[in-house]
Amino acid sequence: MDLQTVTDAVAAVAVPLFAVTSMVAVGLGHTVRQFLTPLRDARLVLAGLAANFVIAPAVAFAVITVFGVPQEARIGLMVLACAAGAPFVLKLSQLARADMAVSSSLLAVMLLATIGYMPVALPVLLPGVEVAPGAIASVLLLTMFLPLVGAVLLRQFTPTAASLAQGPVGRLSFVAMVVMLANQFLADHRELAGLVGTGTIAAILACIVLNFGLGWIMGAWRTGNGTVLGISASQRNMGAATVVVVANFEDSLAVPTVVLAGFLALIVLIPVARWLGRGPHPQIGKALPAH
Repeated sequence: MDLQTVTDAVAAVAVPLFAVTSMVAVGLGHTVRQFLTPLRDARLVLAGLAANFVIAPAVAFAVITVFGVPQEARIGLMVLACAAGAPFVLKLSQLARADMAVSSSLLAVMLLATIGYMPVALPVLLPGVEVAPGAIASVLLLTMFLPLVGAVLLRQFTPTAASLAQGPVGRLSFVAMVVMLANQFLADHRELAGLVGTGTIAAILACIVLNFGLGWIMGAWRTGNGTVLGISASQRNMGAATVVVVANFEDSLAVPTVVLAGFLALIVLIPVARWLGRGPHPQIGKALPAH
């Protein structure tokens, strides 16, 4: 059995497992009311939507143009720019000592918005590239929406069982993410090496920094939640992006580009979040209405 066969087999399990378990872990921590609560804060929702679905794609488009990123890598970065609601946002927010109520509620809204946004936006943002909106929607529904809804319903009707399951499912999601990243690095190591010197790495880092800064400004200016919006905009949903590129662009540089971007985001944002959390006056933000 050759290496390609092994890595393909591991990816076939690890990629959907990471997507499903990350959605379940989030859903197990939210009741139906908690999903609906953010809608009461229109400024927060609008700022979050603007940061994640207007600013992030615009930043990605500008950056890949400036750095002259290869076409297949552009596809990966644009897919990633359209994928918001990363479960790891909660861990980063915790490290930054941000307002966890705001962070988790905003995450729920961004997850649901991503499922509707990606199938519509990608064909527009990737002109000349064959994208199957129906296939994207079906993949996101099966790996994100249905697991999320099922976990929320479990939390709603059997909170004790949901509380017991949330920790193990969260750990499984983390393990699946590590396995997925390591496997893709192993499978695509030649392609990843080929990205060096193409401007892709610089473009990824620029996207992370600019999204964080602009998200911070949006949050601080409109909602008083600079840290939350900065993290939300800069930490893209690698699970959603990976399932989309694997399903639509499996044999292209789009896959290793998404993997590399996910890895670099962790390297950049974890130290930033830790630094913010050590500050004397961490960004706590404005609390959501009580529920």
